Amino acid sequence: MATSWLQTVTKLNHLKVLGLYECGLPTVLPPSPSTFNASNSLYELDLWGNDLSSSFIFPWFVNFSSGLSYIDLGFNKLQGSIPDAIGNLLSLSYLSLGKNQLEGEIPISLRNISRLSVLDLCDNQLDGEISIFLGNETPDLCGVPLNKTCPGDEIAEDPKINCNANGMKDLKKEEDKLISDGFYISMAVGGPSSVFAAIVSSTHHPFPPPPPPSNSTVFLPPFNSTSNSQVVVLLLSLRANCEHFIGTKDSISCLKKEREVLLKFKDELIDEYGQLSSWGNQKDKKECCKWRGVLCDNLTNHIIQLDLHNASAPLRGNISVWLLEIQHLKYLDLSFNDFNYSRIPQFIGSLGRLEYLDLSNSYFSGEIPHHLGNLSELQFLGLGTNSNALTSTNLDWLSRIHSLRYLNLRHVNLTMATNWLQTISKLIQLKVLDLSECDLPMVPPPLSSTFNASNSLYHLDLFGNEFSSFWIFHWFVNFSSGLSYIDLGLNKLQGSIPDAIGNLLSLSYLSLIENQLEGEIPVSLGNMSSLSYLDLSSNQLIGIVPHLALSSSLTHLSLDHNMFNGTVTQSIGSLSKLEYLNLGSNHFEDIITESHFFNLSQLELLDLSYNPGISFNFSLGWNPPFHLTDVLLAGCKVGPYFPTWLRTQTTLYKLDISNAGILDTFPDWLWELSSNLYDLNVSHNNFHGVLSDLSSKFSTNFPIIDLSFNHFSGSLPILPPTAVVLVLSSNKFSGPITNICNETNCSWYYLDLSNNLLSGQLLDCFANLSNLKFLKLVHNNFFGKFPSLNYLSSLHLQNNSFTGEILTSLAFIDLSRNKLTGKIPTWVGDTFTRLVVLSLRSNEFFGGIPSNLCHLAHLQVLDFSLNKISGAIPKCLNNLTAMIQEVDYEPYGSLFTSVFQVFESANVIWKRNEYEYLNTLQLVKLIDLSSNNLVGDVPAEITSLVMLVGLNLSRNNLSGILPTKIGQLRSLDFLDLSRNHFSGGIPAGVSQLDQLGVLDLSYNNLSGKIPQNIHLRTLGASAFEGNPYLCGLPLKACPGDEIVQDPKRNGNANGMKDPEEEDKLISDGFYITMAVGFVLGFWGVCGTLAFNDSWRIAFFKLWNSSMDWLYIKLAINKIQLKKAFHKFVKF
Repeated sequence: MATSWLQTVTKLNHLKVLGLYECGLPTVLPPSPSTFNASNSLYELDLWGNDLSSSFIFPWFVNFSSGLSYIDLGFNKLQGSIPDAIGNLLSLSYLSLGKNQLEGEIPISLRNISRLSVLDLCDNQLDGEISIFLGNETPDLCGVPLNKTCPGDEIAEDPKINCNANGMKDLKKEEDKLISDGFYISMAVGGPSSVFAAIVSSTHHPFPPPPPPSNSTVFLPPFNSTSNSQVVVLLLSLRANCEHFIGTKDSISCLKKEREVLLKFKDELIDEYGQLSSWGNQKDKKECCKWRGVLCDNLTNHIIQLDLHNASAPLRGNISVWLLEIQHLKYLDLSFNDFNYSRIPQFIGSLGRLEYLDLSNSYFSGEIPHHLGNLSELQFLGLGTNSNALTSTNLDWLSRIHSLRYLNLRHVNLTMATNWLQTISKLIQLKVLDLSECDLPMVPPPLSSTFNASNSLYHLDLFGNEFSSFWIFHWFVNFSSGLSYIDLGLNKLQGSIPDAIGNLLSLSYLSLIENQLEGEIPVSLGNMSSLSYLDLSSNQLIGIVPHLALSSSLTHLSLDHNMFNGTVTQSIGSLSKLEYLNLGSNHFEDIITESHFFNLSQLELLDLSYNPGISFNFSLGWNPPFHLTDVLLAGCKVGPYFPTWLRTQTTLYKLDISNAGILDTFPDWLWELSSNLYDLNVSHNNFHGVLSDLSSKFSTNFPIIDLSFNHFSGSLPILPPTAVVLVLSSNKFSGPITNICNETNCSWYYLDLSNNLLSGQLLDCFANLSNLKFLKLVHNNFFGKFPSLNYLSSLHLQNNSFTGEILTSLAFIDLSRNKLTGKIPTWVGDTFTRLVVLSLRSNEFFGGIPSNLCHLAHLQVLDFSLNKISGAIPKCLNNLTAMIQEVDYEPYGSLFTSVFQVFESANVIWKRNEYEYLNTLQLVKLIDLSSNNLVGDVPAEITSLVMLVGLNLSRNNLSGILPTKIGQLRSLDFLDLSRNHFSGGIPAGVSQLDQLGVLDLSYNNLSGKIPQNIHLRTLGASAFEGNPYLCGLPLKACPGDEIVQDPKRNGNANGMKDPEEEDKLISDGFYITMAVGFVLGFWGVCGTLAFNDSWRIAFFKLWNSSMDWLYIKLAINKIQLKKAFHKFVKF
């Protein structure tokens, strides 16, 4: 239904790659060329498999991008002739117009395209000669105007030659030898460059061309030529075309046996989305070569390709062993399906003719079968991204696939594969290697003479492993100076970036993100003219950014989250192709002027945020050369006035100028730019004034708006209904909120109006906001009853004056500091199944704690303090699972996985002080029942809450003894049981709570000796005071402790220690071993000297020399002392 697709696409004037294949695009009228400005940088166009019937679509894009290098318009309904203008696409290397309804001759202008490497015109109605390929008189090329006639031409001249009685060729016995398997194997053609044309089977993207660099898996063609000559694949082989060229009228026909095999293969699959609906035994479906995903050889009719990848409609079930019966299969793609973590079938290793195998993103698990090593002709192997469930303990099987050119094992667990480097080094034809996030073990670098690594490798992705040394980088660089893509991000690389990286003159993509790199960026990195993508973010790099003027190809530059200092090099302004610039979170100190951006006409994202030393000095009428989509200047010195140059940025998508020192009114013209804005953050500034009506602003779907921590005043403005997040907290808005109370059909998901001067009743508010999940109204002047909002998941109402009972169903409840009354509903535990925080602190609730609360398995914070709750503590608290084990937030669904950790917060009384927990809220496990009227003892079940970090039961009427197993609460940081009526002794387990920061057992009836522990002594006497029968450090000594200092303790009548208590070391064994040691030591030395003459002589020589030296030394010192003494006496 997207009838405006062409108009929309043509507005993307920076578009480089467009893939809309199999989208069911409708044919639309050709727009006027003057209406839109299509991308003049487009180099890849893929519209395969739509129903486009008008040939205008081709010249339309050609008019706007002469740099197209890839065009696929195959499998459409294009009619008419191929336009001559095709010859103007001099950069074209791939052209597919197969399976259309094209007529006429091939335009002679095709001969002008010297870079053409793939030409597919199969399955059309083209006729005429192939004389466009003049210039290469090879034995296999025939037809006018060449001197050599084609075998089919002879048939036309004499119908009796090789014909049967009817004058027709005997197809069974005397079929033309050229029209055979051998003919379709090769057919040389001429042209402007010396090329080879191999007539092979037509398919859509059997080996797609390399897309631009990205973090995603790159599927590159394993059939790239390794020589300098250009190889051209001329796909004219389907007989629908060959009828016109050579006279045959045969058509591809499905082999019955293989059709039956495919149907048996289908029977073991679960096709919920009808992807295989074209497969069947019905009369109109018997031609299996026309089934979806099936391709047959146009000579033998054997099935050679099975492409069943399904990104949006996955197949399930089993991969049938019947697949072995398709013996000529060369191409198998089962990627992006769901095989429910089953194992990869071993029999796939018996499909000996496979050249392409892709099982990635299909939920396989277990050990990769080593039988895959039998696929000796395999060139493409994709096993990556199977939910980290695939493993391989030994990669030796890979070394048998000598022809492998593309290998993707992303997310395969290779922790135990210690031979991975040796194996990879044996794949001498490898071009693309993706071992990202494989947990590769760090192995010692092998000798360079031991292996012959691939010297054709140009794509290396080792992202997300734990390499700590750059030797892995040097290893691959030594064997392939043609590397164009390197990703070593998210490792543990240490030290500085090697200078040798500047020798990779072909490098276009380099990512070293999130390592531990130090030092400065090597100067050689700024001289790499081919480099287009550079990401060194999240390291510890220092110094200044080198001169980058020679890196003229850069389109992406990320240096954020480092420690760069000094000025921002103005050479960045000369990078005319730069689209993405991120220098955020560093220590730059500079005044940014217009010269920093003088030639950045392609810039789309600018991030200088969190560089407190950066300020801006632009002329008042400056008109930037760029049109940005993202401007991120948070934490910079943008103010004191609002930057007027932003008025020229009409394509803004995200604007963050929070904490930027702006002291100004909010400009009305900014709202005129809001039609494209998705994310606006101007918080933590000093904006003032009254906001206008915002209801008609922000026409984009689901924008995020943060105006918090400013000085906006007046009544609350009418808010945009399309917004999904609205944060207007910490301002000076006042009055009632009636303008938003009756809103309907809004997209609001998160609404924060806290810390303002808002007032009034809310009984009839928010009734129709079914999308609202988070509502914060804290620290305002609201009063009265609160409405029943069953759709809310998180509610913060503290420090208002609400009254009445709880009549709402939530997953996050903070109703503290109000005047709410009544009993805690018994159905709370049954209804709030996803409850994480329940805070009713400082209200007027009464009655007991319902045992249903024990059903709240995800509860982390339970705060009923400062109420009038009575009764006993439920014994079922050990069912609060989140306080027993680590919490997996997945059970909370998208609400908590995507928003909880970002937006949710809680005000918690922690160690007698109130704190707001934001990003660390998920770490807080707290029970606070203090200041109530609870009675009874502390149930022993509470000691099973081993993840509990805070327990406060103070100021109640609890009694009995303390739980003996309290030492199990090893995570406790805060324990307050003060001002109750506990009796008995302090359990010894308290001394095991070595994480305690606060302990208060004061003012109870505890008795006995305080457990002696160095950590407990540091807590001070106040933790135990008010218990008159307690003793021991840090309180008074217990009776009998003084005996320790009495010398008569454990002694005899003389005060001496009894012989039985003497040191057990002085025993009979001691004397025996001492005697043995003396004998061995003495005779070991003296015996040697007595029986060995040379040793004895040497020993006594050394002895005499030593004695002589000592005698002389003593004599000299004696003389010196005498002289000194005489001088002293004379003095």
